[in-house]
Amino acid sequence: MQSSDEGDDPMPRDDEELKTKKDKYKVLALLGKGGYGAVYSVLRLSDSEKFAIKCENANTCRKALYMDCNVLKGAAQIKSRHFCTVVDQAAVKDRFNFIVMKLIGKNLWDLRMDTPECRFSLGTALKTAAQCLVSIQQLHKFGYLHRDIKPGNFAAGRKESNEHHTIFMLDFGLCREFVKRGEGKLRTQRANAPFRGTTRYAPLNSMLELDTGRKDDIESWLYMVVEWTSGGLPWRKLKASDRDKVLQFKKELRNREDLQEDMFYSCPKKEFFRILKYTDSLDFYATPDYGFVYYCIKHAADANKIKDTDPLDWDPNTPYFGPIEVPGDGAVIELEVENRMSAEGSINKTRKEKGKKNEEKENEKYRTRKRENKKNDEDEKMKNKKDLEAALKKS
Repeated sequence: MQSSDEGDDPMPRDDEELKTKKDKYKVLALLGKGGYGAVYSVLRLSDSEKFAIKCENANTCRKALYMDCNVLKGAAQIKSRHFCTVVDQAAVKDRFNFIVMKLIGKNLWDLRMDTPECRFSLGTALKTAAQCLVSIQQLHKFGYLHRDIKPGNFAAGRKESNEHHTIFMLDFGLCREFVKRGEGKLRTQRANAPFRGTTRYAPLNSMLELDTGRKDDIESWLYMVVEWTSGGLPWRKLKASDRDKVLQFKKELRNREDLQEDMFYSCPKKEFFRILKYTDSLDFYATPDYGFVYYCIKHAADANKIKDTDPLDWDPNTPYFGPIEVPGDGAVIELEVENRMSAEGSINKTRKEKGKKNEEKENEKYRTRKRENKKNDEDEKMKNKKDLEAALKKS
């Protein structure tokens, strides 16, 4: 494989050929780039079929790509249609690790922004909401929390593969297992936890730096659904750095009718607020009643005379043919150990070759910062926790 000779960027270059044990791939174009890696479209040279590759710097201490691989292999075990399949995987020594996946279409943020009013029609909003809810329930089924539910982490399939009415869940770098493997028990709730997610959609518990459970993924899902139904959230003009102000908005939403009117503008207010009240009633260990949440969505569709065949906004001339599924009961299954471990092979090979010293140093730095932050923030966290408990009691 080629070595990097263009600056310090270890990521793939246009037209670069990548080799795995199974195939060769030609890099076509950069699709997206984030803090932990990048996604590219590639061409498999053996049959000219297009795929996506997700890459992660080989020297990173974060194991986001390993988590992606584990989650996608778990989804394959339950045969979910809402997750991409891992086709291949490999590493380019000293540069990056990568997995090869199904190539999909635009994410739901971009699809919403393509509409004339930057919001979905109610039929599209509820159909996509139901599909996303099912994918969250399925993720929970094999023991993972997403912790970063947002429109950019869901996408429609490609029209070329006739999957453009199916929604796929993406980006599992912030996922966390909430069960103890081999024991069938839930992890014990942590007294506090670092913020994870995106400020706009983050649940109250995450913003208060409390441990999050399954209910919190559903809370984030609701914020996301409200946004693409109404066109925006009450705190939409605030920046990610304005976390305290966004937190205050979310707290007051539970008790202020004017905020509720703003929040649920052009939405099925009764059904959406019922979902919010329901998630607020759950604790960390609770198994959500996904069927109840789905019923609220279905009731809103029926009340507004929305048919199962009504088209999606991004394919207005075709009757809807995407999946219509009722979420499962919330039971958690045990994944096959062999399948989980097989994800590690080539992806972690480069990291192992670099040794564990750098990772241990970074971990120690993180632990030191965490101790310092905990000492400085302890009083503030206790105050926020009491505020949340008071707000929930009032609601």
